[in-house]
Amino acid sequence: MKNFKSSLSMVAIFALLLTSCSKDNDPGIAQDGEKTTLSFGALLNDLVTNRAASKQSIGDLPECSNDAPAFVEIALSLDGTSVVGTTSDPFRIDLVAGQIFTEEVPELELVPDNYTLEYFTVHNADGEVIWIAPRSGSALGEFVDTALPLNIDLRAGVKKYVDVEVLCFDNRDVNQYGYLFFEIDTNEAIEFCIFGNYCPPAGDGRHYPASYSVSVWSGTSAAGAVLYTDVQNTTGYYDNGDFYAEPVCFALPDTEGADNYYFEITLRSSDEYGEVNERVIRRGTITDDIVRGFFDGEDNLDYYHFREGCGEDGPPIFEVPGSDSVLYKTCAYPINGTTSVALAVFELMDNQLKATVVAANVTPGRTHLQHLHGFTNGTNSTCPPMSADENNDGLISISEGAPFYGPVQLPLNYADNSFPTADANGWYTYQRTFDVTGLTLPSLEDLSLVVHGRMVNGNYEATLPVACGEVANLNSH
Repeated sequence: MKNFKSSLSMVAIFALLLTSCSKDNDPGIAQDGEKTTLSFGALLNDLVTNRAASKQSIGDLPECSNDAPAFVEIALSLDGTSVVGTTSDPFRIDLVAGQIFTEEVPELELVPDNYTLEYFTVHNADGEVIWIAPRSGSALGEFVDTALPLNIDLRAGVKKYVDVEVLCFDNRDVNQYGYLFFEIDTNEAIEFCIFGNYCPPAGDGRHYPASYSVSVWSGTSAAGAVLYTDVQNTTGYYDNGDFYAEPVCFALPDTEGADNYYFEITLRSSDEYGEVNERVIRRGTITDDIVRGFFDGEDNLDYYHFREGCGEDGPPIFEVPGSDSVLYKTCAYPINGTTSVALAVFELMDNQLKATVVAANVTPGRTHLQHLHGFTNGTNSTCPPMSADENNDGLISISEGAPFYGPVQLPLNYADNSFPTADANGWYTYQRTFDVTGLTLPSLEDLSLVVHGRMVNGNYEATLPVACGEVANLNSH
């Protein structure tokens, strides 16, 4: 199957605040003939500051752009009856020229009551949708705390604020008495796609497009917040009889700082290769930096490709559950002021140790030393705190870190003694199987992975630690 390319979406969540106009009457008591005027506001200045280049969105999301908002379209109802616009024919409200709120229109002079916001979109001057409020029950609704429809308790003499969330753009708020207010909170999302092949164990070696489902949680285990549950990929037959399967893509929340996402991929039966033992075939945690490693230039991305029974994954970022092996894993996090991260999986079966490391945000084009460090006296290896910097130069040298993580117990190099070299994007994948017969390695869960190498004052310091993570036994969890 041809390499799948999908324009990634950049999504920001911001909250829309609602209020009624204030009058001098007693709060909450509507006078005969009294109406309250609603207006919608949006901040037009610097809405796209600090936002990445425009990206194609996915699903029902509008394409994010640098365009200024020009007007909104809404639909309000009262007790199930449309009051202003409908979802099929929403009502347009222009923004005041040069201002940050919509024009006052007679259609929004409303008697105080309990209204429902059924529809809300923001458009540029060409009429293209640039922001959208998702509905409850939709895929996009999972990315906001409060989706449409939204109840608005509109009363006289009271300024009432109600949170509404829409998708796309930046962090601003509007303060205009008696109008509809925006409070805009940045929360971007990044896209990650999966494709797979399956080779039956008793087959003829043929690779089939796999049928599978994926569940995703935030954090490092299934105890985290659920992001997606059993998302099934699409499979079928072309008119020429060829069986096909489509990748599945996920918009993952990308908050400030490091983000972790725990995945489980379950193999499913299909009409093409028949019934299988439906089971989890891949699982594990990846970070937002690992996700960015699949970005291909400014607009495209590559998918993670698993090959169940067909060879090595590309790249092998998840562990493969197996009853006859013991799995170990670590997430190595940045030290020494870097943003470098590494995921490592170690599979021990008999005397064979299969090591897989995927690193991101390391120095591009440079060779990076990587080792399993530890102690032979049973002491657990740990990653050094910043207080390990004894000479106060702002960096933890390999010798300053050694009292914490210990000496090298196993270099993670190739058979020719070379180490992996990062590509132009600061990413590398390493894999090797070691025969540990006769080696006196400490218990793997007592070891730490240390990745080395970064620039310091224009010079490349090959031994300086840049990421460290303590190894854990996955089978005991």
